[in-house]
Amino acid sequence: MDKRVRYMLKQNMSFFKNKLRYSFYRHITGVSDNMILFEAFGGVRYADSVRAIYEELISDERYRSFYFVWAFQHPEDYQFLLSNHHTILVRKGTPDYLRYYASSRYWINNVTVADYLRPSKSQIYIETWHGTPLKRLGCDIKADCDPRQSLSHMHRRYRAKGKKVSWFPSPSSYYTEKISSAFGLGPEKQASFVTTGYPRNDQLFHVTEEQISALREKYQIPPGKKVILYTPTWRDSHVDEAGHFTLPSGVDFPALMSRLGEDFILLFRAHHQIREPKDFSGCERIMDVSHVEEVNDLYLISDMMVTDYSSTMFDYANLRRPMIFHMFDRDNYSEAIRGFYLSPEELPGPITTTTEELAQAVLKLDASFIYDERYQQFNEKFNAYEDGHAARRVIDTCFTTSPHHQPVSERLFRYGKKNLNRMHLLYLIFWYNFQGFFRSRGLFHNNNSLRLERLKDSHRGERCFLIGNGPSLNGEDLNLLQEECTFGTNMVYKIFDKTDWRPTFHCVSDTIYASKLGVELSQMVKAPLFTTERTYRRMKKKPVNTTYVHTLQSERYKVRGNIQSYCMVKATVLSLAAEMAFHMGFTEIYLLGVDCTNPHGKGGHFTDNYTTKEVAETDINRIKTRMNAQSLTTEQIGAHIMDRSLEVYSLLNQYATKHGIRIYNATRGGNLEIFPRVKLEDIVSQK
Repeated sequence: MDKRVRYMLKQNMSFFKNKLRYSFYRHITGVSDNMILFEAFGGVRYADSVRAIYEELISDERYRSFYFVWAFQHPEDYQFLLSNHHTILVRKGTPDYLRYYASSRYWINNVTVADYLRPSKSQIYIETWHGTPLKRLGCDIKADCDPRQSLSHMHRRYRAKGKKVSWFPSPSSYYTEKISSAFGLGPEKQASFVTTGYPRNDQLFHVTEEQISALREKYQIPPGKKVILYTPTWRDSHVDEAGHFTLPSGVDFPALMSRLGEDFILLFRAHHQIREPKDFSGCERIMDVSHVEEVNDLYLISDMMVTDYSSTMFDYANLRRPMIFHMFDRDNYSEAIRGFYLSPEELPGPITTTTEELAQAVLKLDASFIYDERYQQFNEKFNAYEDGHAARRVIDTCFTTSPHHQPVSERLFRYGKKNLNRMHLLYLIFWYNFQGFFRSRGLFHNNNSLRLERLKDSHRGERCFLIGNGPSLNGEDLNLLQEECTFGTNMVYKIFDKTDWRPTFHCVSDTIYASKLGVELSQMVKAPLFTTERTYRRMKKKPVNTTYVHTLQSERYKVRGNIQSYCMVKATVLSLAAEMAFHMGFTEIYLLGVDCTNPHGKGGHFTDNYTTKEVAETDINRIKTRMNAQSLTTEQIGAHIMDRSLEVYSLLNQYATKHGIRIYNATRGGNLEIFPRVKLEDIVSQK
């Protein structure tokens, strides 16, 4: 069977299989207005304009509640991105990959999405492409030179790809004209081009000499050496047996480096389509930097670029540094492979065809380079919109859209999902009550429920202290409680260096603490831990002596009094601590460090480094989602937290009064006036 036919058959089978899978997720998944999906170079790099837009978005307050999904072939290599708590990593080609494409409102890509991925009317696809074209692309290619597919098939694919795109960020009118032609776009699609510049080039306008020096040190460039960056592109006609592109040998590297002398170092950067590594074992002053994610780093540490037909020339021109164009196969490339959009005479540097000519051009430009009129005209034509603020303009232009109109199918799906959640909630209520009924009678116990049963009334008639984390908490007060039964909460261990006190029990109910600080919690907390089942499941490293209670996700709080069934932990971890104290039979409960102030305001806890920025921002975004409001001040967030907490304390007080339990507030100051105030010194002296 012909190689091209075999390749096409394989591609068609893959296309129909993936299209069927993707269609399934489109029908069962609604579009989320605050979700953005990023993919660069087919999922093999965190780079290019896709990266620049992402980094601009995560620094913008307007998008703090958005979720950012990055698709990679090997997501385990990019775990550092998870330092942003709203970033999600997904493996390319998996069911999650298809699901996120189906549900993300925005798609951002730089090599076009797979053929089977088709955005719905409510989705916005931003195609940054990966370079201003010198060589012909897509529908403009006239030579049938691709061994994988016919010319007509390639043209159909490019036209189909172009129809999907909502926005093309453009660095120049030249780019707009050529990309429009390459993708076969008609007049109706011209408005999709926005004059923003290339986001990936923003860094080139804002870098400092100190940053460049740091980069040269990072990539181990010896001081005083002159760096040449070589960035050859790929050839359609050079494909190996596995269908991968290979690079023809157009440079005698040992001869070149010998001719240049010891002062020069060459960085070799292969095109992302080239997978075969280049062997430079015999050349000490040549470094293969094809693996480097961010090509801007290589631009900045180099003194000169050598390329052939690669679009890197247009980006590098923003630095106004010398360039040489080594076109050893110029005639063949122009006539039999791709062809050019512009005349080589417009290029702002010499054209060479042999290794000797290349060496001479390098030495000459090193001695006498001038940013001349031809170079200036080159930038004016191909980088007209570049000024270092492209990513900001892309965001301001392409993301200013109102929430999408939900089609009937999506509304039906959301309605069905909402009712399924209600049915699931009813099932949990029934199941937890069923279990609680029998466990309270000594039946159907597991290890956890047995621990809860042993705790019941284990401290009947005694007193205890519930320790909050408010600004009034101090080590001196806690030292007074070393002989008392106490419940610590959340990250109270941050005060351990100021007191010999340690809690008798510890309570954590928030899943954020469990997922973000679980390891730290397990190391610092040695007391028996009380938590919720959901929080317990989220702990990466679970403390040894842990007992959990079932809880339900509902905004309406109620003290049920049967912890073997479930309890509704809400607003504050003190609700869990209080209900555990009720269960254990304490009849005299004192609150300390429960100021009921804004935890996100200045001085919200007993120490300024109580929590991490990541945990705080996660909590703030959760509150914004709950309140369905994205523009809230710190004061408004604090008021919401305090209102919910005061409601919970009021219901706890009602339950305690009804069951003969006395709760007092020994906190020094604060806003909690529901419980009678007492002085800590008086209470401790009365024991």
